[in-house]
Amino acid sequence: AGHEGLLFAMDFLIADVSGKGLGAALLTTMLQGALAGMTIGGDPARIFNLINRFLCEHSKVGRYATMFFGILDLNGHLDYINAGHPSPLLLRRGEVSEPFVEGTFPVGLLPEADYVTARVELQPDDTLILFSDGVTEAMDPDEEMFGVPRLREVLTGLQDAPLNHLQNAIFESVQNFTRGASQGDDIT
Repeated sequence: AGHEGLLFAMDFLIADVSGKGLGAALLTTMLQGALAGMTIGGDPARIFNLINRFLCEHSKVGRYATMFFGILDLNGHLDYINAGHPSPLLLRRGEVSEPFVEGTFPVGLLPEADYVTARVELQPDDTLILFSDGVTEAMDPDEEMFGVPRLREVLTGLQDAPLNHLQNAIFESVQNFTRGASQGDDIT
């Protein structure tokens, strides 16, 4: 709360809608409309609570979305809401950590869920790695999951790598791990 005083901030969001096909597309459209309220300076936690109640009332049972929303200011304060999304990783000086411990349920799942904003402090040259569960839940032919430990291993020591190199390293590692096995989810 209290973002009105920020002169310079960057908002970002990663989301993953459950299911496939027309139902998922409709839920995505509803979310896009609801999230438009965030661009006019509303309190993110309040907006997430409203979106959640709206989706619980208007979407089909079992339709929900995981989301990670962040507001980063020029002083390195990152205010975030994690609504059931895989926690981003933080790459700092070649070491990988998971500082995003606060989180709650996906939107559209439980009407009584209460979303709150948490804060972490970032440092110059920190890199946030945001990803969908399609990365960590990618399976090899023996149905073993790629997992967060493998993702951390891929990123460790890559502090000075350009962003496209980080992305390519992740995708290549997942591809090598899955060895052509058919995947049930997209990899983002």
